[in-house]
Amino acid sequence: MSALPNFKASSFFRAARGCGALALAGAMVLPMSPAIAQNVVADAPAAAVAGSLPDHRVRENPVATSDEFAPHWSYNALKDTGNDQVLNFSGWGFKGDINSPKGVQIVVREKGSNTPVLAISDIIEYNDPEYSSQYQHGLLNGNVKIPANTLDSAKQYTVEVWGNNGYEGSDKLVTPVVGQAPEGRGTLLASQALNFNGSDGSQAADVPGAKPIQESTPTFEVLYDGKAQLLYTSEGGAVHVKGSGFTKEWREKHGNVAVYIAASQGVPDGSLLPADGTPLRFEEGKDFTIAEDGTLDAQLTVKPGALLNYYEPRNYFPGIPRYEVRYEVDLVAEKQGDPQLTVKDLWAGKNVVQRIAVQTQAYRPEKFAPKVEYKALGDTAADQDIYFSGTGFYGEIASPKGVQYVIREKGSNTPVLATSDLIEYNHHDRAFEFVNGELSGSVKVQASTLDPAKKYVVEVWGNNGYEDGEFVAPVVGKAPEGRGTLLASQDLNFKGSDASNTDDKKPSLTDEQRKERATRGELAVALYLQAGAPEVKLPETSPWPDVKTDDPNYAAYIW
Repeated sequence: MSALPNFKASSFFRAARGCGALALAGAMVLPMSPAIAQNVVADAPAAAVAGSLPDHRVRENPVATSDEFAPHWSYNALKDTGNDQVLNFSGWGFKGDINSPKGVQIVVREKGSNTPVLAISDIIEYNDPEYSSQYQHGLLNGNVKIPANTLDSAKQYTVEVWGNNGYEGSDKLVTPVVGQAPEGRGTLLASQALNFNGSDGSQAADVPGAKPIQESTPTFEVLYDGKAQLLYTSEGGAVHVKGSGFTKEWREKHGNVAVYIAASQGVPDGSLLPADGTPLRFEEGKDFTIAEDGTLDAQLTVKPGALLNYYEPRNYFPGIPRYEVRYEVDLVAEKQGDPQLTVKDLWAGKNVVQRIAVQTQAYRPEKFAPKVEYKALGDTAADQDIYFSGTGFYGEIASPKGVQYVIREKGSNTPVLATSDLIEYNHHDRAFEFVNGELSGSVKVQASTLDPAKKYVVEVWGNNGYEDGEFVAPVVGKAPEGRGTLLASQDLNFKGSDASNTDDKKPSLTDEQRKERATRGELAVALYLQAGAPEVKLPETSPWPDVKTDDPNYAAYIW
């Protein structure tokens, strides 16, 4: 999946995503109310002593008495370890008997036994009258606040769900707490290795004492080369794959491990051809090794140009929008003698143990260097549409939802006189408006809004997103300050952006130069640029002795 350079997840987005996860979980889990210990526990500490509870309510191990307990969960990526983060936990399959007198908690700690709790959720009680949506019908939802610098991306952690010991005859609840090992303060119900890229819940969590038929599936995660949080397909790089559970016994049963990097199934637009080329393959024993304890830690090198940057269009035309290819890492178990899998085999899930989307981008973003161009304005006494064409809008954009062109009088805190519609990055219907650093939009200006005797600016503004249900963005009649972030500003010239301040501007070519014929090379470059500079597969050796491969026009000559 390609990273959007201006996208930042808002609270509104996370809430919407959480609702989607709940809907998915609801479709997978039958509505069955388990017998949960805390349903019968009174608030009084004396009534909450574990020994006084009916035997059928509390079990030493949930799996020992119920096959209904099959926990899965999903959560968001946690890559920004230098800042405060929130793990949004959405679980399902929490049915059957739970060994906990009073609710459960979600715990994050370093991998291993008796390691202290680093971050923990509030207690989540079953079918709580105020927050019943958090824990009922096998669904478990909560969040864990993780302070800045608590996690280290070089270390391994686990996400766990714990019960507690109740009040143990006193008024103090004995439960997992930050800074102490949870062992002895509750019961571990389920555990899973933390993936800094997030989890989609496709893999079941580990349950202590689970029946042998519930074979644990190996886990793996995809990191990058430490220099970037994604892989630039044009220049290649390193994909760091880490995993565990690939024991000798597991491999003897399922096969040797191979890792494929392949285009994801489907295309973002029907006008594009699927990227169904040969995937990259890395195999155990040749490209990486697996330790005796079943852990995998491999640096896989992707050469420049080994992956396709953009989807091929079905019908090319100059200026056609380009869409970056989305990729995934497929971890596969292969028997000896099996043929290499094709991308269609991988899409069908053949021998695939697990797949993870790879964060890719065709080219490294250029520096944010915005420039806005436009033609001369029309008669200010009449309504007019001003078309703006921006370039250099690369990198992270400070705006939860798109940007706008704004016209207002020069100065601070002056009200907006006219504004464009919201322009969203790589919009599925209008991707050409804002993509690859280019930003196009129009502003409708009412008659007599502008006065040629005054000075104005054209600006590009972000917005503040949704605040208390209201979309806070620049609007006509109000100053944009406080309603968004100013991204770029330049004086509005009634003669157009290319107009000169002097009347004696000399032509770029002399009359003598204009009479000269263009060379074949110059003509090739002109036609190539007119065609939109399409991507060209460049040969490593130049077919012409007088043209080097590092010539800036090499792609145009090959084309």
